[in-house]
Amino acid sequence: MAAAVALGASGCSLDLSDLTPGGGEEPSATEAAPVDAAPVFEGALEQLRSAPAVAVQGKVAAGEGKEGVNDTALTVTSAGTTQGTYKEGENEAEVLEVDGRLFVNAADEFWLDQSIANPDSGEYAGSWVRVAPSMLGVDPGEVLAPDALADILEGLGTASAKAQLEDLDGTPGYRVDLEGGEKNRVWISEEEPYRLLRMEIENLAPEGEEGSRVQLDLTQPEQADVDKVYDDAITATEEELTSSRDARIALQWDGQLQLDCQTGGQCTISGTAKDVSEGKGEGKVIVRLDATFKNDELGEKKCNASEVLEAGGSVGISCSADYALEPTEQPQEYEINASGLLSTRGLSKSAGEEIAKSLKEAKKAGASGGEASPEEEGASEEPAGGGGN
Repeated sequence: MAAAVALGASGCSLDLSDLTPGGGEEPSATEAAPVDAAPVFEGALEQLRSAPAVAVQGKVAAGEGKEGVNDTALTVTSAGTTQGTYKEGENEAEVLEVDGRLFVNAADEFWLDQSIANPDSGEYAGSWVRVAPSMLGVDPGEVLAPDALADILEGLGTASAKAQLEDLDGTPGYRVDLEGGEKNRVWISEEEPYRLLRMEIENLAPEGEEGSRVQLDLTQPEQADVDKVYDDAITATEEELTSSRDARIALQWDGQLQLDCQTGGQCTISGTAKDVSEGKGEGKVIVRLDATFKNDELGEKKCNASEVLEAGGSVGISCSADYALEPTEQPQEYEINASGLLSTRGLSKSAGEEIAKSLKEAKKAGASGGEASPEEEGASEEPAGGGGN
């Protein structure tokens, strides 16, 4: 007792909290006092806008009217260029988006679940195929590019004035509730610079549009990873995408092909390609006719031609080959047989060249810290119809 009096008299105190259960521990996230939501949210959006890319991983509601959710892991640059994976059940597909054009590369099992029966669907497996964003449930370049995502979240706005610190799988993060219901919320890093860690959004889409329900974790990739997205996209555009197929419209020949051969051996095959998607087709698709003419004596000739088919419509397409027969004293007749194969292409050669150029400019701008060049400035949305690719 004397010692206690002496300590008290000298102005000292004893902290015995470490000897009690839980003593000495920092307050848990759930015990931390709420903070103002606006500066945390605005800081996170500012940081997002300045990012050269964002990497997301998590769940996306199934597209094409299907039920359930699917896994995705994507890296999306400020220019909208996207690379990653999308998994539907046990079937995984690679994902690539360039210049607003979305492609997937998957095995047969993936395509069997899509109910697509085009004349060239046998070529889909193991190759790039252009698809409508509705197949994946989300258009990454439109809603996940840093600026685009920041605009969507900013448009929702905060639903409460305070942000509560929560434990997010071992990482503390401020939960900010957004307008539009309990399923719209984000989690933001505890310290500045504030960064988005996770988002749960009921309808991820620009204002006034229909989107998908998502739950995604977000990180900012290293510059080397961003460069790799551009490099892979450039390589694919230059070497593979111009031979890709297009699954956005279901099509077939409308009626029979017509064959017309003139004196001298010039033969033309023609037909009409028709959208049979029953209102489910999207966009404009390059349709291609590859024709073969045969005669036992004269041999074989080939030709091809491409046109653009708009969803809900039809388009005529034809090509010709010339046997260039020399005139003879005694007229001769030859029986020419012909066949025509209908297929699609996801990208024209001319558009591919422009997109590759734009991707290189966007990569260079991103590496130098400048604004990435919008890819749509470098390439037209749809190719012109005409000659074969």
